[in-house]
Amino acid sequence: MSTSASERSSRILAEKLRILYEGIFAVPTNLLIACVVAYLLRASFPLLLLEAWLAATALVAGARFLLHKRYLRRAANSEVATRWAPLFCIGALASGLLWGGLCLGLHFWGDRNEFVLLTLVAAGMTAGALTTIVAYMPAFLSYAGAFIVPLACVSLLEDDSSIAVNGALMVLFMVVIGFAARNLSRFVGRSIELLVDNEILEGSLKETRVERDEARKEKWSTLSQLSHELRTPLNAILGFSEMMHEEMFGPLGNVRYKEYVAHVHSSGRHLLTLTEELLLLSQGEAGKLKLDEDHVDLAVVARSCLQILRPAAERGGLRLKILVAPASACLRADETKMRQIILNLVSNAIKFTRPGGEVSIEIGRSENGGIDLVVRDTGIGMKREDIPLALQPFGRLANPLNHETEGTGLGLPICQRLAELHGATLSIESECGLGTSCTISFPASRRLQFDEVNTSAVPLAERVAHIA
Repeated sequence: MSTSASERSSRILAEKLRILYEGIFAVPTNLLIACVVAYLLRASFPLLLLEAWLAATALVAGARFLLHKRYLRRAANSEVATRWAPLFCIGALASGLLWGGLCLGLHFWGDRNEFVLLTLVAAGMTAGALTTIVAYMPAFLSYAGAFIVPLACVSLLEDDSSIAVNGALMVLFMVVIGFAARNLSRFVGRSIELLVDNEILEGSLKETRVERDEARKEKWSTLSQLSHELRTPLNAILGFSEMMHEEMFGPLGNVRYKEYVAHVHSSGRHLLTLTEELLLLSQGEAGKLKLDEDHVDLAVVARSCLQILRPAAERGGLRLKILVAPASACLRADETKMRQIILNLVSNAIKFTRPGGEVSIEIGRSENGGIDLVVRDTGIGMKREDIPLALQPFGRLANPLNHETEGTGLGLPICQRLAELHGATLSIESECGLGTSCTISFPASRRLQFDEVNTSAVPLAERVAHIA
């Protein structure tokens, strides 16, 4: 989201005005102080003059109050900020001029006590203005200047030396307060600028995040559609190549043709597997995967998966086993997707474990009351910093054994998406040369609760081994 310098300035001004207009309590406070001062001056000032001054003060206070309410209700945005800034300054100036006009009356009717009274009022109200309207210096100067300058001038013109000295101190007070107000205004302004810049940056990041998510969804939707389109011709290739390899309609004529057909069939099956994995992953990334939940016994599913993968393990000279804690393998899940998770994790473990090694499936209760499914191997392992890469689509780590095995780098990302679909997490612990353990941790809400005996299943650390 691009923001021009003028728009940024308007937003900063709007934020300053928001601070000014939210200080609405200062307006009735000003009127209340005016009533108290008028009461205290009634003995020396003409009553008619005080009544007129008090009426004018009330009128200005009412107008300012309505201005505050209207701004907060309708106009608290950067588009109209430039129109409301002068209105606030006019209101502050009018209020200050009324106080300044009252101070001019001290020259005709005031005595030392009245001078002290209005000096204290001026000091207190100027200090109050520092906390309410100093965010916008024109407004502060309009109010404080219109109040203090007449009071200082009247004091300096008095024959009473103590009052004249008080006027000189008032001038010094104006200078000190002016510098303090400027510094405070700059500090508030910098804070507001940081706030506005953070909002602009947050909006830009949000827009970028939305664009990224849309691009990501479009990418995976395109891959999903492409995978669908590829499956039909690939199935035809596999079917025709299988028929040719079996020579169903007669011999091919040359033995090398049969060998080539076998390669075509093998490559086609590999490509079909990749297509199906891409389809599954793209559906997961696009949020199109749905669960067909039922009561699932993970131990039964795991044993059936080991039976499927046992020939591959035997060819690699590996041992397979399954360890199941009593009454801790039943959960509410999608059995097909559970089977995909286990097949992917175990086949990965088989591919990256050298002959003589071991691959195991461990199922047991987790510490938080859920179920842990752990696939552990004694394979080549990987560096801790390489684990995030392994969880990325097409992330294949560079090592000698990798080059000897087939794979697309989609197995672990698919397992992670399917686990997340069940509200579970996939965590990996690995060390080079010592093996890898992949843990799917299902939440306690998915573990099926039966009778009291079953719910007291021991944790995974105290499991009982059952070798498949």
